[in-house]
Amino acid sequence: MEKKIKKAGVIGAGVMGATIAAQLANVGIKTTLLDIVPPKLTEDDKKKGLTEESPAFRNKFAQNGVQGALKSRPASFYIPENAKLITIGNLEDNLSWLSDVDWIIEVVVERLDIKQSVFEKIESILTPGILVTSNTSGISAAAMCEGRSETFRKHFAITHFFNPPRYMKLLEIVPGPDTLPEVVEVLAEMCEKIVGKGIVYAKDTPNFIANRVGIFGMFSVIQAMMDLGLTVEAVDKLTGPVIGHPKSASFRTADLVGLDTMVHVADNVYDGAPEDEKREVFKAPAFMQNMVEKGLLGEKTKQGFYKKAKDDEGKKVILSIDPKTLEYGPQEKVKIASLEAAKTAGGTGDKIKTLFYADDRGGQFTFRHMAETLIYAANRIPEIADDIVNVDNAMKWGFAWKMGPFETWDAIGVKKSIAKMKEAGYAIPAWVEEMLQSGKESFYRREAGVHYYYDLQSKEYKEVPVKPGIILLPSLKEREKKVAGNTGASLIDLGDGVACLEFHAQMNALVDDIISMIVKTGEIIEKDFDGLVIANHATNFSVGANLAMILFAAQEEEWDDLDWAVKTLQNALMKLKYLEKPVVAAPAGMALGGGCEVCLAADRVRYAAETYMGLVEVGVGLIPAGGGCKELLIRNTEHLFEVPRGGVYPKQIELMPFVARAFETIAMAKVSTSGPEAVKLGYLRPTDKMTVNRDYLIEDAKKTVLAMNMEGYVPPAPKDEIRVAGENTFAMLKLAVWTMHESGYITDHDVTVSEKVGYVLCGGNVLADTKVSEQYLLDLEREAFLSLCGDPKTQARMQHMLTKGKPLRN
Repeated sequence: MEKKIKKAGVIGAGVMGATIAAQLANVGIKTTLLDIVPPKLTEDDKKKGLTEESPAFRNKFAQNGVQGALKSRPASFYIPENAKLITIGNLEDNLSWLSDVDWIIEVVVERLDIKQSVFEKIESILTPGILVTSNTSGISAAAMCEGRSETFRKHFAITHFFNPPRYMKLLEIVPGPDTLPEVVEVLAEMCEKIVGKGIVYAKDTPNFIANRVGIFGMFSVIQAMMDLGLTVEAVDKLTGPVIGHPKSASFRTADLVGLDTMVHVADNVYDGAPEDEKREVFKAPAFMQNMVEKGLLGEKTKQGFYKKAKDDEGKKVILSIDPKTLEYGPQEKVKIASLEAAKTAGGTGDKIKTLFYADDRGGQFTFRHMAETLIYAANRIPEIADDIVNVDNAMKWGFAWKMGPFETWDAIGVKKSIAKMKEAGYAIPAWVEEMLQSGKESFYRREAGVHYYYDLQSKEYKEVPVKPGIILLPSLKEREKKVAGNTGASLIDLGDGVACLEFHAQMNALVDDIISMIVKTGEIIEKDFDGLVIANHATNFSVGANLAMILFAAQEEEWDDLDWAVKTLQNALMKLKYLEKPVVAAPAGMALGGGCEVCLAADRVRYAAETYMGLVEVGVGLIPAGGGCKELLIRNTEHLFEVPRGGVYPKQIELMPFVARAFETIAMAKVSTSGPEAVKLGYLRPTDKMTVNRDYLIEDAKKTVLAMNMEGYVPPAPKDEIRVAGENTFAMLKLAVWTMHESGYITDHDVTVSEKVGYVLCGGNVLADTKVSEQYLLDLEREAFLSLCGDPKTQARMQHMLTKGKPLRN
């Protein structure tokens, strides 16, 4: 079944419906968003002169949905302009529009009767080949299909997005009893490669995979908290990043989701899975039911497990609830020995192990809730999924866990942990016991770069499926494809004459080892390869310079060393820029400061949709000095000097507006909230392309290198005649900065730093239209950078960033 999704329809313009429509628009799918006609005119409608026949009234719910998505934070749209791909309407007047789409997604209220009514309407306008899916979080696919035609049933499935759809990777696909296998294949292919989701195949059981295991885990945490007398804030410390879960941990997450929603999802399992051996766990405890009755629902009612308030001095504080009294009070300072020990342990696995085997309250709590969750997850196979891989991926992608349940079990030691569980009286799932007895002591294993998982049906290890187009650098290194490397970076052979430079320092800050590896990589590529990709699998591509090293050198007044370090970075990135072979950077996550400058030095950038790029140095009282100022100036002005069709340049070009744009971007430390916004800000060029699903990013970057060579790659010529705006434009920039200062928007030190940025971008004290070289601009950058390093206020800003993790205004 060959089908491309070019148009989609979304029914239901609530938060989920509107943000799903936004994500479809983000990836270029024209989307029709429909909702019901409002029941009656409001007083506000009447004041606007609307009638019941006015489109503005009849389409109000859909319009509000789009406006809500535009205002949402974090942003639902990559850029606001993407909203233009959404056409709004209503189910009474515009249902027929859906006969022209390729895919219809139902996102209405979680009631079976309402959903069935919507599907009845949809069927009246269906044309052959249209796929219909529901975004339900737990209602049965079989029940929703009742009474529908055979054609409808064959082309129907559940596509369960997680909130917010742009950011949460998970998409659970649940086929109905009659769904064609090729329909599932089309949905999986399209949602993975185009919409950017991680696909998990679930079965038609209550709450599918992620919510079934996740809600059980949450309620298990609550029960353990009550039995051990822990506070809400103590539990959040024990169930957050220290065990590889999000910062929102348990109760902050509950507040974000909404307690009423959480209880509803739990009730769905309680009512729909009478045979579940842990069914009673899904019955919300009395204090939670009381919270729901009192309207203590979380963020939506401004109070849940936590509540924002002001203390006696008027300072903002966050209070926590006492589950016994439902009264709010100051949060306790959590001091648990095992928690402190876990924080100092190595990776996530070691942290979990430290807590799991500890004897204090933190250890008892962790052992109890984790043992129960691991056992519960094991007992759900093959009920909710066929294998452990789908369960682990569901929890990682849907709940943002670093490790799924079975990966966690491996980390703490299957054999050792089961002995402890048995000692505590827990019954171990039979298939897990059988696995151990057969001599297999882990759920996963790696061998010669291949990842295997234990398969319940065959009772053997099977290869974890890796789809074509996904390149895994650790696997290549295990297969001895590493060409060169040090502690900061590695050069890996991707095949077909392309190599990948992988950063792997802490936060991928540009330490000396990374910079030296960039230089060495250039030498190797020119000799042995046809092109280079710069990419990694870390959360962030690179957060920029090694700030601690810069601060130390500045405080010790080691100016020659600092000058050498900056010049070395400049030279390394210039070598990248003018390499004889094509260079493609593939950023994802944060590409800040020097990380952004690495991308600016590449021939092309294949960026992940979720790329947050910016030159942020002014936040710590510095300016970009690895070529960032130079490159942003070039990118904002180079189009002015392209030879026009007639072959004659305009006699005079006013550079001021374009220099001002570069100045504003750097001086305000603007960071893109998406890859497409990085193009708008000028960090990326329109010729740079996006990959929505990061899993395919390195392969796409590799293909870009190969395509550039096929087209006949010619390295760029050095730019030695860059026209600069000169001292008059610099004077105007200084006037703008002075105005901001006099209006109270910026500090004295902000003025100092901003003027340095303007000085470099204008080419220093030269006349307008003076032609300068790249090296001239790099020297200006370095000189300004070093002068600011000696400023005590800059040093204070750097120190504050290192200790507090946020900028200081001084």
